[in-house]
Amino acid sequence: PHSGTMEWVMARYRRTREEGLQKIFTRTLSSMARGGVYDQIGGGFHRYSTDPRWIVPHFEKMLYDNAGLLANYVHAWQLTKDPLYRETVEGILAWADEVLSDRDRGGYYASQDADVGLEDDGDYFTWTLDELAAAVSQDETRVLALLYEVGERGEMHHNSRKNVLFVDQEPEEIAKALGIPIDRVRALIPNGRRKLKAARDKRPMPAVDKTIFASWNGMMIASVLEAAMAFGREELRTFALKSLDRILSEMWTKDHGMWHASADGKRKVRGLLEDHVYMVDALLAAFTATADPAYLRTAEQIMTFVLKHFWDSAGGF
Repeated sequence: PHSGTMEWVMARYRRTREEGLQKIFTRTLSSMARGGVYDQIGGGFHRYSTDPRWIVPHFEKMLYDNAGLLANYVHAWQLTKDPLYRETVEGILAWADEVLSDRDRGGYYASQDADVGLEDDGDYFTWTLDELAAAVSQDETRVLALLYEVGERGEMHHNSRKNVLFVDQEPEEIAKALGIPIDRVRALIPNGRRKLKAARDKRPMPAVDKTIFASWNGMMIASVLEAAMAFGREELRTFALKSLDRILSEMWTKDHGMWHASADGKRKVRGLLEDHVYMVDALLAAFTATADPAYLRTAEQIMTFVLKHFWDSAGGF
């Protein structure tokens, strides 16, 4: 996914209302949200897709990808009010909250691995038809198998019975195919999805890299604050600001600038340009969300440091 490109396209569309630009971002974001590159059960986006239909991903999930995509889907919802985009936002937030958040101290971890072991290839995230049927009721199996195109033969090369879940049919088509009311289909889908999540939670989970990177946290904090403002979610704002305060207190000093990473309680690597710039972005988002001038003053301090230490007099940073 190219979240920066999508931001540019949406910003230009907001100014110009060019129909072609709307097609670009709606087709791209809708296809990704319905695809296997998005975790249909646990929320959040995988690292990248290995095919042009966004179905079979590399299963690692990175904080910075999800930070950029979170902003994409918030802004796409603001532009279109398409419920798919809000649902995708909620999925990213739920996954980040459950898997990548340090709930006690604030801050977001770096990533979640793709696999559990060497013989594994996304087995935590994929399903055989038998595994699906064992986790949900008979009616839910019929509906979810059509919704997510789960069959005896799946998409994974290492185990042809393993299916990547992606949205293949809409509820209306499923209702027609099975001869059951559309309202029944719409009720069975979320119930079945919750049961699949509960069954998957019993599997060995891929490890989480608990490194705290300043730059990636800056990206995520800014995006979460965008979501908090768009949806009036006070608890999102509270945790994002708690995370921002932690990064600043542990990884920023006026004399030495930002640090790049914090792992096992130790600061590692002097900050890069991106660590400073993305934290400034987070501070500006915090000022927008709270109107507290302290965030603006800190942003100015960090940018003064950047201009002093990173600016090349020949041009550029």
